[in-house]
Amino acid sequence: MTTDPKKDVIYVDIEDDITSVIDKVKNAKAPIVALVPPKRIGVLQSVVNLKLLKRAAASSKKRVVLITSDAALVGLAAGLSLPVAKNLQSRPEVPAAAVAAQPEDDVINGDELPVGELQKTEDKPLELTGFPVTNEPGAAAVSVPFASKAAAKAPKKGSKIPNFDTFRKKMFLFGGLGVLLLGFLVWAIFFAGHATVAITAKTNIVNINLPLQLRENASVDAAQGVLPAVVKTKKETATVDFTATGKKNLGDKASGSVRFTNAQDETSASIPAGTQVVTSSGLAFVTGAAVTVPAPTYGPPSSCGSDFKCEGSATVDVVAANAGERYNGASGPVNGSFDGASGSFTGSTSGGTDRNVTVVSQSDIDKAVEKLEAEDSKKYKTELQKEFDDNMVVIAESFLVEPGDPTSTPAVGQEASNAKLTAETTYTLVGVYRNDLRAVYDAYTKTQIEGDENQKIYVSGDEDTAFTEFQKTDKGYTVRAQATSQVGPNIDEKTLAAQLTGKRAGEIQQQIEGIQGVEDVAVSFSPFWVTKAPNNADKITIKFVVKND
Repeated sequence: MTTDPKKDVIYVDIEDDITSVIDKVKNAKAPIVALVPPKRIGVLQSVVNLKLLKRAAASSKKRVVLITSDAALVGLAAGLSLPVAKNLQSRPEVPAAAVAAQPEDDVINGDELPVGELQKTEDKPLELTGFPVTNEPGAAAVSVPFASKAAAKAPKKGSKIPNFDTFRKKMFLFGGLGVLLLGFLVWAIFFAGHATVAITAKTNIVNINLPLQLRENASVDAAQGVLPAVVKTKKETATVDFTATGKKNLGDKASGSVRFTNAQDETSASIPAGTQVVTSSGLAFVTGAAVTVPAPTYGPPSSCGSDFKCEGSATVDVVAANAGERYNGASGPVNGSFDGASGSFTGSTSGGTDRNVTVVSQSDIDKAVEKLEAEDSKKYKTELQKEFDDNMVVIAESFLVEPGDPTSTPAVGQEASNAKLTAETTYTLVGVYRNDLRAVYDAYTKTQIEGDENQKIYVSGDEDTAFTEFQKTDKGYTVRAQATSQVGPNIDEKTLAAQLTGKRAGEIQQQIEGIQGVEDVAVSFSPFWVTKAPNNADKITIKFVVKND
């Protein structure tokens, strides 16, 4: 920027933006600022930028003169009433219309000469030829005649300068759309075409009823029906509450004594503790101790009888086998296994009382185990089923519930009204791999259509299998599988697709309907503008719709 006491000359570079130019104008020391643009207009080519520059100069009480002979810039300055001078020696004027561009160099040394009459003191108003009257702060005063003349020469309202930015954007926009359209046409003609051929084939059903052997870590033997088993297990400690229903008399037991006699010559009789003696009415008592009954001795008739034979004897305490008052008053002879001896109560039994209570019985335990097996079975079966993926077939009939040793609280025989059964239970669910099952079914079906090369398997039957007679064995599991496979005309999809390339729908239908076992053919092309099958066989999809005989 070149300065003198009355004016500043600012040279605008092509890289300058409007903000930097405005800052230079505001920072100028002199009230008159001469802007010298480069040969290429640069930042001053925009009418918006010129408006911003004019407003900033007015707010800073500066007067701006454009030093240029460029026709485009002169035209923009005319529309905004900005004064223009051809060079730093010329008198500035507000142009009436764009002037032709001058061949001379626009870059002028601003230090050589003042800008015409703009070097006069800023205290005096300037008379600029063609410069309109303005009331903006800091603007130069202009004589009325010159202002009227400038207004007459000003461009008429509505005249516009072409906006090359908009033109360039439109050019890029329409060019991009053209490229997209061309790409779409190439895709639509050469790549988008696709054909789908749906063949309704008449099939026959083959019933399958096979015993299968399932073994963990086994290899598939389709001919023998051997498949590897997929076993999923889950162990859970399960509990179940139950009501005790057993009855028991917890009263006192009656007691008494029994005298055993031995009539065997020279032989004693041994009766162990716990020997049961039974009354004639069926009441049982148990000896409390072991006893030995000596052999008979001989003596005078006064003491031993007329046969001089004195029987050996021994007495032992007995207690009733069960509590209860009904064991009181037992007397007389007793029966039992006494090793050749005989026995009889020495008096009547007594002391038995009744106190009947509810206790846990073995039948209560058995019912609780059944309840335990059924209570959470559905829950754990569902959880195990989730562990099988789509590549496996679950045998629902294989679900096993195996409780461990159950523990009852209170125990069997103890008094209780309610009790709890606890057991570590193992839940098991078995399945097979779908491909393995399909291999077994296909092997069986092929034996049914053996020798008929015009038939092939359409449905193996693995999707709808019924399992029965599931059993666990030492080697694994056995189960019976029932299913139906479907066989129909032998059509090779890849070979057929290659034969249909480039053909129209009618030609395709005519060719396929001539195959034995085909009932109907539906042909569809996509997108909608495609009228024949693509030349690429990979873009032709063959679908089969089976129809049972």
